[in-house]
Amino acid sequence: MSRPLGAVLHGPTDVRVEALEQPEVGPRDVLLDVEACGVCGSDLASYAHGHYVEPGQVMGHELSATVAVAGAELAGLAPGTRVAVRPMRSCGECAYCQDGDTHLCGSTAGRSLGYGAQGAFAQQLHLPDVVVGLDVVPVPDGTDPYDLLWAEPLAVALHAVGLAGGTANRRVLVTGAGAVGLTVAAAALAQGVAVHVVEPVAHRRDAAERLGATVSTPDDSLGDEVYDALLDASGVPAAVSAGLPLLSPTAPVVLVGLNDAPVPWPVDGHPLIGSFGYVDADFAQAVDLIVSGRVSLGDLVTHRYPLDEAARALTAPRPDDHVVKAAVVPNA
Repeated sequence: MSRPLGAVLHGPTDVRVEALEQPEVGPRDVLLDVEACGVCGSDLASYAHGHYVEPGQVMGHELSATVAVAGAELAGLAPGTRVAVRPMRSCGECAYCQDGDTHLCGSTAGRSLGYGAQGAFAQQLHLPDVVVGLDVVPVPDGTDPYDLLWAEPLAVALHAVGLAGGTANRRVLVTGAGAVGLTVAAAALAQGVAVHVVEPVAHRRDAAERLGATVSTPDDSLGDEVYDALLDASGVPAAVSAGLPLLSPTAPVVLVGLNDAPVPWPVDGHPLIGSFGYVDADFAQAVDLIVSGRVSLGDLVTHRYPLDEAARALTAPRPDDHVVKAAVVPNA
């Protein structure tokens, strides 16, 4: 039987499609056929600079998949079952894990898909020691795989929206409408919160508007509107500074986007909160929102690449490429 192919990172801007070694499927393991895997901003940084990963890594963590083989002790994973896959895996034993803060576990880097463990820019993915309903979540056959690959970024967004106050808010300001900002907007909108998005790039503003947000450019005046929270998904300090005058006096500022530049400090007395990753409940809620149709983001996967074009998918897009979200489709 031929070995599955995967896109292996050998160094910055050096990805090669190679045959992968796959271990035997143990009694609590599952072998998945990858349907599609979204390209995350961290994947772009890893490809361009070698950040976050070591040579030999198969990246990719935003995936939809079907079951190829399930271990004998796993129930509910018949071959062909479509599943959502939780890529962030923790030790389960440290103080953070015991308190439910699994996203803060120091072992996530070596255990998580695409960051130590094999990722999903590959035809198949072997997952060891699986908990059904937590690590892999069966979903109805009719679930669109391009909707389903958003489960992980949507979980990140739900965590951030919760830190910003969740449903206690009436209206929030989101700065940046890349994939992170769009999922933050979608998460807030799904909870009945009005969203205004500030984004300089026209096709990203259009995407936010299609989700139901109101939009503007950084140069537009927002008048006298007052917002209950600012969620920055741009990673641009100037965007945070520009949003502060639009907030109510006690509104939190939640930082979701990553950037090397320092954040302005102080932030006029507003609570400043960093948001990283997600916890189990966030991922479960994300899957439920997608399966129920309350959040549908599949149409925002604007660029889809076969495995042999993984390097093209991982090259940072130019503004005139009009990329909202790219995905690798390994078995195309």
